Amino acid sequence: MKKWILPIVILLIVSVNALLSTKFHYPELPFENKTKYEVANLATTSDLPLSKITQQDGYLWFVTDDSQDLAEQSLKKRMTRNGWEFVEQNELNYFFKKDDEKIVIKCHEWTSNYLLFQLPLGL
Repeated sequence: MKKWILPIVILLIVSVNALLSTKFHYPELPFENKTKYEVANLATTSDLPLSKITQQDGYLWFVTDDSQDLAEQSLKKRMTRNGWEFVEQNELNYFFKKDDEKIVIKCHEWTSNYLLFQLPLGL
């Protein structure tokens, strides 16, 4: 009986590690064409403050593992470079304007470690 304990413990450890590395325990993503593992990996390995994940249903999706303050600064810099002026923030919604056009960029707190930004196409 004792000779089976070690292989069972090793198998259990390997199984738990494999499950956790796939990020299955993370919440669902608001888009379908990337996996949780791909998004988390991109956020942690990218040198960019906001990393493009995907384009779906008329939106560009970006991810960051920076704090909310740093992510907000990065978003504002990106938008300013593209000619947009920051107007206001309402919770996790950022409002910008350019000439007569107004847009809202939504931020989603995916986990406590990652933020997702939803930008309209063309920005």
